[in-house]
Amino acid sequence: MKQKNLTTLSARTWQLFALSLFAISAHSLTAKEAVEESNGIVFIELEDTDSRLGKWQLHDSKLKNSFSGEGYLEFTGNSPASGSPNSPLKYTFKIKKSGLYFLHLRCAKEKVTLKGKERDDVANDCYFRVEGDFEAGPKAADKHRAQAPLELLKSDTKFFGGADNEFVWVSGNRFDPGGHNNKRIAVYDFKAGETYKLIMSGRSQSFRVDCLAFRHADVPSKKVDSLVNDTNN
Repeated sequence: MKQKNLTTLSARTWQLFALSLFAISAHSLTAKEAVEESNGIVFIELEDTDSRLGKWQLHDSKLKNSFSGEGYLEFTGNSPASGSPNSPLKYTFKIKKSGLYFLHLRCAKEKVTLKGKERDDVANDCYFRVEGDFEAGPKAADKHRAQAPLELLKSDTKFFGGADNEFVWVSGNRFDPGGHNNKRIAVYDFKAGETYKLIMSGRSQSFRVDCLAFRHADVPSKKVDSLVNDTNN
């Protein structure tokens, strides 16, 4: 009787062990690996995430121009004018070359009629923050057109841009902690060998995002402009 219980226990143990291996294997097949920086650029297709999309919707219909990858994301929550961070999407990336990296976003906005007035300054932003061991740029300051302080880089901060129903790359003075003449440049001092997590959250309804890049200071900005053509060829 004692031997029978041990045999039964052993069979159950092996069954649980096999199920655990299956779960680990399934996870390894579906989990997104960290995007590696290459030649001073981290390129991320924003539809390529393990996160639940929530209020983000995946589309593959062409706007005035085309998208890269398998599609683009449109935020459907909040309102076209504003809203709190919603439906966070997570992406991991690894840096090989240390130094200053500038944030670039390929995005599209939309003209919206609010209270009887057509506006082109809405439906044009989302939130970004980065988690990990990094510093702000050397010219970070709490003033208009300065590099963003570390607190903003690690908090959900609005980033705006885009053309009307057309994807364009935007960068520079696009980080917006709030108020007129109060913008910053998203610059990150990343460390070699470190893995970071980017979190993008929805802010304004109808904002579309295609892809994103972190560009090392040694790489010309025009290199980012050619990324979509390179990935579509």
